[in-house]
Amino acid sequence: MRFPKIFGFKLNEKYGEYAAYCWNLGFLLAFIPLYILGLMGATRRLDHYDAASGWRPLFIIAAVGVAVIFVGIAFQALQIWVSIKQRKQNRDTTGDPWNGRTLEWSTASPPPFYNFARIPDVTTRDAFWTMKQSKQLEKEPYEDIHMPKNTPLGLFIGLLSFTFAFAIIWFIWWLAIASLIGIVAAIIARLFETHTEVTITAAQLETMEAAR
Repeated sequence: MRFPKIFGFKLNEKYGEYAAYCWNLGFLLAFIPLYILGLMGATRRLDHYDAASGWRPLFIIAAVGVAVIFVGIAFQALQIWVSIKQRKQNRDTTGDPWNGRTLEWSTASPPPFYNFARIPDVTTRDAFWTMKQSKQLEKEPYEDIHMPKNTPLGLFIGLLSFTFAFAIIWFIWWLAIASLIGIVAAIIARLFETHTEVTITAAQLETMEAAR
């Protein structure tokens, strides 16, 4: 459902429906026989069973169900491939392809880096739906937005923290020390940064929103 909001285009519905049918049918075929087998005394992770037990038909049905699920997975992969190939035809130009109720559908697809051009006034649970029903969509003038400036230091600190934890677990002391020094250096570098914010002016906002 949120795919167009993230990537800016909708998935192919035809192959999505095929995948959904296969998944639902496959799940029923695969697991209902296993539930019945459990009631008949079959345990988990069997490596063999007595042919005279009468379990074989149910195991065969379950195997067919697994095959149907794999077909559903194949349809999902095909859906993504076809959707990417046809992304220009399926482009979401409204930001609200499903006539949604919540605020994320009031932004472009994918959302701009500043998220909301105007901070929405939320008074109900489904604020965007209320706005649409009352015809009160973004009438106020734009205002400047102050945002934190992008920095790669957070990513570096995260990666170094991972290598530090890995080194501690496996007693790789040189890597642990090097990672710790890198973490401290990145934190100090961030603390000494002076230009940490960026301002998007009202005029820039108006231009970017008009381009939607």
